[in-house]
Amino acid sequence: MKDEKSDAKLSEQQTDAQSKADVNETKPPEQRTGVQQKGDTEGLLEELQEKIKDYEAEIEDLLDKYRRKAAAFSNYRKRQERERDLQSIRLRGEVLGELLPIADDFRRALQNLPDQAREKEWAEGILLIQRKLERLLDKYEVTPIEALGEPFDPHYHSALLQAESEEYPAGTVMEEVEKGYLVGDRVLRPALVKVSLGPKSNRDESAARDET
Repeated sequence: MKDEKSDAKLSEQQTDAQSKADVNETKPPEQRTGVQQKGDTEGLLEELQEKIKDYEAEIEDLLDKYRRKAAAFSNYRKRQERERDLQSIRLRGEVLGELLPIADDFRRALQNLPDQAREKEWAEGILLIQRKLERLLDKYEVTPIEALGEPFDPHYHSALLQAESEEYPAGTVMEEVEKGYLVGDRVLRPALVKVSLGPKSNRDESAARDET
């Protein structure tokens, strides 16, 4: 009889322990107790850490793509601005270039004007038009190229003739046939010039040395 009571009590204890374990399993992870709760928490943390790593890698990839596209767009915008500026300079140069022969004609007309005619009304009208034209060129940054007495520079000068000169050293511009112009720092039209070969005596001495 005593053994039966002991067996019944043991069975009751086992049933109670099993019930508590079943109840513990049905609880949320944060409410579970014992070793199982600890194991579940560690597994959850590892899973969250892996997800965080994945998100960080994805964010870095998106940021890299954004930086690349932003740099490409910035380069494109700079290239467009540069091309637009160059196009503007070309168009302005073409228009201003058409005015240069007119400015040349007015300058030559005034240079060859007889002294007795300079006080005439029509002569004053020509002078007034030339001044307005010069102001217009100056407004658009058109400036004359310095040529007379300067060393010949193929970037700014175009040689039409060469001649001996006692006044100008060899390789120096001795006469400006047609004035050249710059628009900003760009050559609008090179100066058409005559270049000195130097004094004739120097050329004779040089030729004599070459013969010996």
